[in-house]
This record gives sequence, structure tokens and C-alpha cells, in this order.
Amino acid sequence: MKWNNSIKMVISIIGMTICLLSGCVKENHMDDREPEQEQTDNREDAGLEELEAWRVEEQQNTKEKSDAETPENDSQTDMLKSEEEVPDYLTCMSGTIVEQALTPEEASKLFYAQEIPEEVFARMNGVSYVENDDIALEDLRYLRLLYAGFDEQTHVGELVVHESIAESILEIFQILYENGYQIEKMRLIDDYDGDDHASILDNNTSAFNYRVVEGSKTLSRHAYGLAIDINPFYNPYVTYPDGVEHISPEGSEPYADREADFPHKIGKDGDLCWQLFSERGFTWGGDWRSLKDYQHFQISE
Repeated sequence: MKWNNSIKMVISIIGMTICLLSGCVKENHMDDREPEQEQTDNREDAGLEELEAWRVEEQQNTKEKSDAETPENDSQTDMLKSEEEVPDYLTCMSGTIVEQALTPEEASKLFYAQEIPEEVFARMNGVSYVENDDIALEDLRYLRLLYAGFDEQTHVGELVVHESIAESILEIFQILYENGYQIEKMRLIDDYDGDDHASILDNNTSAFNYRVVEGSKTLSRHAYGLAIDINPFYNPYVTYPDGVEHISPEGSEPYADREADFPHKIGKDGDLCWQLFSERGFTWGGDWRSLKDYQHFQISE
């Protein structure tokens, strides 16, 4: 009897030990479950709103993880850097290169006219514009345009003209731009301290400048904003004082020979610039008899 009781006691102790060990294993197994599995168990009992919230959170976490694990390549970095450095072509300096390709719609928005802004008048005041009885500031318009440069890149340009020809000038230069007609520079004469000779020598295309005709007391059509000089170094101003030919600016003498073939020459032989201005009623200085102003187009009264 005593032996049987001892055996029963041992068996009982072994059984209790097994139960205790089984409970620990089960508890440890429950503790070791992945959080994701626990969330799945909980979601089985969750409502639609809670499930949707979990789904959105999971998507966001996945995206953040993907972004963190995917390094930006050089092209992405360059693209972001380029976007940050793109200038405002509505306000940037004349001559600025337009780096990115423009759609026709985007390009058209960069051809516009407005009344003279304060910051532009600050440049003009006392230089190209002075108080006078001939032309009021309100009669002038500031134009922003695009042009194809000698470097075959697109540039931002600016002009000041009389309001009566502003739309015609915009139309002409937009067509020239679209056809790749090259212009070297298009800055206000004020950037040259109003010095017409300095502007021409730099082959700068410009329009308004309150000044007289060279060698006279008569106001130029430029003084009314009704004339424009285009690529003037390659289309010089030729006079004949005392019967002697004088070509301006200096250095442009080879381009006074209009029989010669060279780039940027304005003329009647299929030249788009001459054609567009002529169609809109402008007079070309190359047709004048007493002198030749091959760079010059104007509207006559």
C-alpha cells in the first residue's frame, strides 16, 4: 500500500510539472507572435471604419518605408535641383537663357505688352526717357519677348515701343522666334546709358530712345517708339557726307556690301524679317535714297 501511494504521488507530481511546462510554452508562444499577426486577429473583430483606417495607415507606412529604402538617383537629384533654379521668365533679366523646352502655349505667354512698370521706368528715367511735350510715358508699352540667339538657344528679350504698334511688334517677333530667326541681343537702350552708338556696336536690337536723328535737330522715330533697329552691326547705317561713304558702326564695313552673302542680313530676297515688317506697313531704311539704314524699320505718319 505504501508503495502504491508513493507511485501515485510521483505520477501526480510529474503530471503537474507537465501541465505547468505546457502552460509556459503556450504563454511564451503567444508572447512571441508577430505584432502583424495580433493585428490580423484584432481586425477579424473590427468594423469597416477601423479596417479602412488600418489600410490607410498600412499604405502610408509602406510608402514611407519604400521612400526610405530607395535612394534618389542622380537624374532625380538633378531634376529637383533644376526645378529649384528655374528663373521666373516674366521678371528675369533680358538675355536670360530659357533652359527647358517650352510648349507653344507656354512660349506664347512670354510674349506680352504692358504699361511701363515702375521698376522699368526707374531704368529709363533721365536716360531714354525725359520729360517732353512729344511723347507721354502713358503712350509707351513695355514688351517681353522670346528670341532665338546666335547661340541657337532661346532667350528672354525686352523692348519699349509706342502702344499703337505694340501688338504688331509682338506678332512679328513671335513669328521670327517660331521660325528660328536669330537675334543676338534685345536689351533696353538704357543698359547702354542711352548711347545709340554703343548699343549698335554691341549688335543690340532696340526701339524707343528719346533722341534726335544723328547729325540733325530732328527727332528720330525712335523718340516716339515708332522705330526699331534689328541686328544693327550686320545691317549698318550708311551715309554719304560730301559724297564720301561713311559706315556706322566701325567694324561693320563688310556688311555694307549688300551684294555679299552673309548671315543676319536684312533684305528683300526672301528675308522673313523684312517680309513681316513690310506686311504690317513699316518702312525699311534700306529703301531710302539719300542714305541707307539697313537695320531700321519704322512706321511713318
